[in-house]
Amino acid sequence: MKTLNTIQKLAKLGKILSKIVYILSMIGAIGAGVGVVLMATMGEDAIAKSKESLMQAGEKSAIEQLDKMDVPFLIVIMCVAVAFCVAEAVISKFAEKYFTNELADGTPFTLRGAKELMRLGIIQTAVSIGTSTVCGAALAIASASIKSLENESFNGMSFGLGITFIIVSLICRLGAELTEGKTEAAPAVQTAAVEAAPVEAAPVVEAAPVQENE
Repeated sequence: MKTLNTIQKLAKLGKILSKIVYILSMIGAIGAGVGVVLMATMGEDAIAKSKESLMQAGEKSAIEQLDKMDVPFLIVIMCVAVAFCVAEAVISKFAEKYFTNELADGTPFTLRGAKELMRLGIIQTAVSIGTSTVCGAALAIASASIKSLENESFNGMSFGLGITFIIVSLICRLGAELTEGKTEAAPAVQTAAVEAAPVEAAPVVEAAPVQENE
């Protein structure tokens, strides 16, 4: 049972981390979205105000990096950030749901849990590939007309974790099937044992001799 307790502690930690990642991803998506709106409406004025704030904070290296950027560059980068954060939020929400149900079941070896973990792996893989493809294509198209993006590239999201989820889900499904098989076999074994038990014959009671009256 120590191993199961360890798994449940890890599930609790996974649930907490998933919730934290979801919150941070939503904050990042909202912040990047606001940045896109500011860049589209204020343009160079927003960059100038950012430089003033960085100058007051003494962030010379950040100012030097900002000097290399223009409005189109920042808009494209922030749009990519929005897509990336939304993708992370979706994945973390499904992960939180899985960990919540796993804690309710008390074990990862259930058919429902294995199915949800399989779904999480498929979503992780699909979202990672889709986000990487869309953001990479958008960055490549934008770099054709925006010189400041010529040397930029999008590394994309790793889908290795999704494949890991799929493999682990198969292991959990196997464990669930073995557990259910033992549970179903136990009553059958008990019934067979009862049927095979020898039946003791009832003792024969001899009739007492009848005495004749003289």
